[in-house]
Amino acid sequence: MRMLEELFPEFTQKLDEIDQLYAEKKMIDEKTYQSICFALSIKTRSKPCVLKHFKGVLEAGYSQGTFVYLCPGNARSRWCRRLLDT
Repeated sequence: MRMLEELFPEFTQKLDEIDQLYAEKKMIDEKTYQSICFALSIKTRSKPCVLKHFKGVLEAGYSQGTFVYLCPGNARSRWCRRLLDT
């Protein structure tokens, strides 16, 4: 995330605003929110976001084994598993 903060501060500011808006409104439960964010992070292949939201899903109540089991067996999830193993 540091590279984004340095090169695109306005982008990271918007991401922080989204997180803050969610925290205020709580329109969906934390587990669902983190799952959606994690899936989008995998789709965009954003290493900092994958790590942040993987930690978020674990804190929201998924076990690591259960969540990895729920990930589809496609190239993106393999990329994610390799990323999380490092």
